[in-house]
Amino acid sequence: MDKEIPGSMTDEAWAGEYGFRLLDQAGAGQGLTVRDDQQPWPWLLDAAGVARRRGRRFRLVDSGRLDAFSLEWLAKAGADLYTADDVRSDAEALVRIRAAGRASGAGVIFFLHGPLQAAPGEGALSREMVRELVRAGIDLHLSNRRQPRDFAALLDLAASRRVGGGEVVYYHHGPLVKDLAELTEAGAWLHISNAKSDFTRSELPLLRDIGRKNRAAGGLVVHVDMDIEPTFLSEVRKSGAHLITNIPLGQQSLAPHIPWRAFYLDTTFLL
Repeated sequence: MDKEIPGSMTDEAWAGEYGFRLLDQAGAGQGLTVRDDQQPWPWLLDAAGVARRRGRRFRLVDSGRLDAFSLEWLAKAGADLYTADDVRSDAEALVRIRAAGRASGAGVIFFLHGPLQAAPGEGALSREMVRELVRAGIDLHLSNRRQPRDFAALLDLAASRRVGGGEVVYYHHGPLVKDLAELTEAGAWLHISNAKSDFTRSELPLLRDIGRKNRAAGGLVVHVDMDIEPTFLSEVRKSGAHLITNIPLGQQSLAPHIPWRAFYLDTTFLL
């Protein structure tokens, strides 16, 4: 499991104590998640380098404290940047950070809370800017929890990922619709939960279709958050879906390997 350094920096003694702990933890376990305001920049830079040398992921959560130039150096050292449009919306800077991290294998993971088509003067990213992020290899995450999403726009973004290799990850709330099958077929990752969609036998054919149409670059992740019929669960698994459960299911084991780029920080984010 990822570890997180608690609290925020208060003085030099605290920073030094947790700085050395940060270096120790950076190369251990499955990886490390830390906010950019939890340690001075030099400690973060050293920790990212330690994690990279030991083959671990160093996930940096962006609070907006660091400038783009500092983040470029962290990306070069191997830090994955987790950010969002409510923290950082300079598309050109994000593209530079992504370019800086290519050699080290570091990613930029961007969650879009706002609209895909911002009106002039709103100060938000336009649809074209979002498309360029994906084309530059930045992973785009978004959901329809706050506002509906246009599937034509989502399909356009999924097509853009073929240029630069950025992932498109969509968290769907509500009933299943046929457009979801097209989205996974286009290479996007799709997260759905039976707490958000009342899975029934009538939806099983569509769920199978969504699972079958996912490509190697994308896939379907089904979150089992409410009781579900075991035979139904088995059929969902056969469709090719990754299954994650937050409820006891007897002797069944659902511990799939889901690529780190298929979810934002943890597999239950925004569900």
